[in-house]
Parts: sequence; C-alpha cells; structure tokens
Amino acid sequence: MSDVIVRPVPAAEMDEASRIVGLAFAVNPSNLAVAGGNQDKAARIMEQAARTVKLGHRFSYVLGAERQGELAGVLKAAEWPHCQMTIGEKIKAAPSQVRTLGFAMGRALKLIGGRAKHEPRKAHWHIGPIAVHPEQQGYGVGSALLTSFLAEVDQQGAPAFLQADVDRNVVLYERFGFKVVSQEKILGINTSFMWRDAR
Repeated sequence: MSDVIVRPVPAAEMDEASRIVGLAFAVNPSNLAVAGGNQDKAARIMEQAARTVKLGHRFSYVLGAERQGELAGVLKAAEWPHCQMTIGEKIKAAPSQVRTLGFAMGRALKLIGGRAKHEPRKAHWHIGPIAVHPEQQGYGVGSALLTSFLAEVDQQGAPAFLQADVDRNVVLYERFGFKVVSQEKILGINTSFMWRDAR
C-alpha cells in the first residue's frame, strides 16, 4: 500500500476514472444481472453511469489512487441528502441511460429502487462506487482509498454508509468498521447495506 498515492481526481481524468469503474464492475454480480450476463455490456453500463450520474454528479467527491504513475482506482462519495438523484436529475440523465441500457432499463430501475429504499434518512456520507482496475487489484488500492476517505469522514465526525454484493467486499468493509444493518436479494443477488458510526 506504500506505493499507492491517494488524491482528488481532477475533471481532466474523469473519463479514465469512469473507464476504471466500468472495467472493475464488469464482473460485479448485480451489474451482470442488469446486463443479462453480458460482461461487455455490464462494463459499458457502469462506465456510462459513472460518467453521467456517479463521478460526474455535482455533489460527488471523487478520490483516485495512483500506483506506478497510473490511475489505479477510484472512490466516489456524496453527502446525504445529495447521494440520491433528484427527480430533475433523473429526467436529465434518462436519455443517455436509455441509450446505454436499452432493454436492461427495467432491471436497472429495479436494482436502483431496491437499493434506494435502504438509504438512511439521516446525515451520512454514502460511499460508492469503489473501483479498482482489474490489473491493479490485490495491491492495497481499495484499502488505501478507504483509509484516506474515512480519515476525512472521521475528522468531520460523520457516519458512512455503503452497499456490497460481493462477500469478500463485505469482509473488507467490516475491517474498516462497517456493520451490516440490512440485506436484500435484488435481481437474485444478495446485497448487504452497511453502516459505520461516526468516530
């Protein structure tokens, strides 16, 4: 982890950051469920979502992890209540989402709706996505991003929330003080919703 440098992601790197999100989430079980099992489509869906509604959102706080001189990972967070899109933002994003999702739109809406109802209705930082380029996984990039961001959250005395649909990620987040507060099977994928109290 000592060779990983965490820093804000400037606007000039948002395309690369979005590409990393797409690559990292191409094999994510929920994204594969939305994409009908097609990894290429899952990557395109996540890259487009990252560009338009995740990293590109005006309230997004985006950190990048650099390793060996290259952007290796990305963490996006937003403070409640700005972690969920407004009706106006959803309408504005709809055309690009429809073009990208096509017939997967219904599954995507079911996933988004299922997750949104678990969003705490109180002050917190919502973390996600946390994405590490597949070729950079296993080098502490995700841990470096979480360590850096949670240090900032702790300075604010704020709680944090995230969701995980991969068991090894649940274990990682538990090491950082998150606890599973609810679970739901969405699109056949067990999703854990995790909370970390203010420190």
